Formats: sequence, structure tokens, C-alpha cells
Amino acid sequence: MSDNTLAIIAAVVTGDRWLTADACAVYLGMVTPKGEPNRRGFLERIACKPSFPKPLVLGNQKSWKKSEVDQWAEDERRISRAA
Repeated sequence: MSDNTLAIIAAVVTGDRWLTADACAVYLGMVTPKGEPNRRGFLERIACKPSFPKPLVLGNQKSWKKSEVDQWAEDERRISRAA
């Protein structure tokens, strides 16, 4: 079994969700003035950060585990409050 398969099974068993780049952008408040997901902004400014969770790549699609995105966002909030 591949690592990707194990990650998917583990997420399903624990009730976790997988977010696409568009879903991550909206979830993190990155939308265009028209209210559409700012996918490009998310991929170029957030997803590429070393501290951001690594995606699960299935074919051409990248997905991020929601619980990991939640933890990353909370860590970022704590860091910005401490500064």
C-alpha cells in the first residue's frame, strides 16, 4: 500500500477532510474582490511556505488535510500575536 493510500484511509477513519487549493484559499480568507477563491495567491504565497502542511498529490490534484491546515493557521495566529 502506498503512503498516499494510507494517508487517505487514516483521514477517512478519523473523520478528517481533504481540501483542494480553492477550498484552502476560501478557508484561509483568500478571495478575490468578486468573492472567488484566490487559488493562485494561495499556491504562490501560502502553499509554498516550508511551514505549510505538505499536500497529498493524486494525479494533477493537490489536497491538504483540513486538520493540518487548522493547526498551521492556529500556529500562525499565535506567532503573529506574540510579535
